[in-house]
Amino acid sequence: MKFDARTIEAINTFIRLFLVRVDELHTGLFLLVVPLFVIVVGAAALAVVVMAAAIFLVAGALGVILLARRGINAAAARSAAAREVAT
Repeated sequence: MKFDARTIEAINTFIRLFLVRVDELHTGLFLLVVPLFVIVVGAAALAVVVMAAAIFLVAGALGVILLARRGINAAAARSAAAREVAT
C-alpha cells in the first residue's frame, strides 16, 4: 500500500497539531499522552494487520475448498468414464 506525499504530510501535520495542543495544555500531561497516543496508534495498526491476516486466511480456505471441489469433480468424471468403458 503506497501513500503519496500529500497524505503523509497531512498525517504528520495532524500529529504535530495534536501534540502541540497537548503540550500547551500542560507539560506534564504531554508525557502522559504521548505513550497513550503511541499505544492507540499501535493498536490500530495491529488491528489492520490482524484483519489483513484474517482476510488472507479466508481467501486461502476458499481456494482450498474450490481446489478440492475441482478434484472431486475430476475424480467423479474419471470414475464415470471408467465405468462406461468397462460395461
